[in-house]
Amino acid sequence: MGDACAVCHTRWPRPRDPLGELPDGTEVYGCAECAEIAADHRRASMFDHMFAAH
Repeated sequence: MGDACAVCHTRWPRPRDPLGELPDGTEVYGCAECAEIAADHRRASMFDHMFAAH
C-alpha cells in the first residue's frame, strides 16, 4: 500500500520510489536508500548478463 518501505519497512518519510510490481499489479515502493540499492543491483545484474552473453 506504500505505507512502509518494502525492503526495510521504514515508515517515515513515506516511501516514494517504485521498486517493482506484484503479480496482482500492485506497485511496491521503497525508501530512497533501498531504491538506490535495488537500482545498483539491477544495473550490476544487467552488466553481468551482458558479459556472459558475449
